[in-house]
Amino acid sequence: MLDCIVVETKDIEPVSYDWGAVKWVANEKLAPSCEQSFGLVHILPGKTNPEHWHTAAEEIVFMLQGECHVLLGDREIAVGPGQTLYIPQGVKHEVANRGWEPVLYVCSFSASKRGTLFGNPSAPGARPISLPKGGDDW
Repeated sequence: MLDCIVVETKDIEPVSYDWGAVKWVANEKLAPSCEQSFGLVHILPGKTNPEHWHTAAEEIVFMLQGECHVLLGDREIAVGPGQTLYIPQGVKHEVANRGWEPVLYVCSFSASKRGTLFGNPSAPGARPISLPKGGDDW
């Protein structure tokens, strides 16, 4: 028999970055047999999640609030509420909030451990400023 779990988002501590925060609500840490990861992302006005890519997972973003400007190589896409963006595994991308309100979206990854790498690992926002107790940012 499979065990199902319910996660209370309000009880999850965020992983905080210079640009905002992520609440990981599904991954193998929360559910040991989980083969995906799912998070709620908050990007502050005027901030950017710097160029990065995922070596082990594709990503799907569903926008809830605000507008993101996503840089994919030399192509820029604006994504707003109700829109979904698919980012294939290994594609470099940068996500910016140029608006005055916070951006809020959910992200879904095809693997629990995403293998995230940054173009400049020492750039502002590339590493968390705080992690939940016993947590990691994968």
